[in-house]
Amino acid sequence: MKRWTVLLVVLAVACGSVTAPAGAPLTIDELKFKVIDAAGPPAFCDPDFYPIAREGGEQASAIAQYPQIRADAELYHAIVEHEHLPSGELDDAQKLTLYRAFKLLRALKLAPSGDGYGFAYTAVKGNGFVAVQGTVRLDGTVNIASSAPGARPNCPICLAATTLIATPDGERIVTSVTPGMLVWTRSAEGDRIAMPVIEVGSTPVPPGHVMVHLRLADGRELWASPGHRTADGRPLGGLAVGDALDGSHLTLWELVPYSGGRTYDLLPAGPTGDYWADGILLASTLSSES
Repeated sequence: MKRWTVLLVVLAVACGSVTAPAGAPLTIDELKFKVIDAAGPPAFCDPDFYPIAREGGEQASAIAQYPQIRADAELYHAIVEHEHLPSGELDDAQKLTLYRAFKLLRALKLAPSGDGYGFAYTAVKGNGFVAVQGTVRLDGTVNIASSAPGARPNCPICLAATTLIATPDGERIVTSVTPGMLVWTRSAEGDRIAMPVIEVGSTPVPPGHVMVHLRLADGRELWASPGHRTADGRPLGGLAVGDALDGSHLTLWELVPYSGGRTYDLLPAGPTGDYWADGILLASTLSSES
């Protein structure tokens, strides 16, 4: 009788009537990481810099948010596993890694679809942006149905309307800069070179938008949105008094109201996309690498 029972089980398996027990479905945060790994991280307006920067930047937010993130066991486990963080108490640098991953998860939305979830968002892919759509099954299998050129999110990350741009013909107010105009930019070797502007842009800002006002020890001053980045990639909203910047250091960092309706930016030709605004070297927000 036992032999017949074993034979029936073997036949049932061979015919597909019996299947091995499936593993537990992934959590929603684990599924989001599967999508991010397959399609790219979402492009979004970072809440630490738009529309109002927080003093202390991301690090202060990471420390403040750490207890709340850790209290969500599923979320915390998903991030720790994906980012290869230790299971015990995290130091400040690890808390920042945790927090940045948390912001990506929060920016990515999944909607129920069939036996899984659907997604449609703008991803950061290489040096550009891609609009992706697809689905992810509960086991983490990702299917990208479509992929097309995307655009940078419309975040207010640019210069005040009164900013002066360095050109071979002297300083020009940013609102007067046009495509084809020569401006000073930086070569790959770090030299100052004249190149034509290949793109200009402006962004409407929401009510209550604030600008970072900073002053360097040598007297240079700048007013720009908190998310605008220095030539070495740091957002202005994350700087602090004493930080080094463009051969000097900050003696003043404050947030001030902005009365203008738009902010402005430009992209010079050349390998870096950098330019001098009010005498300070910045990256362009129009550059796909900034």
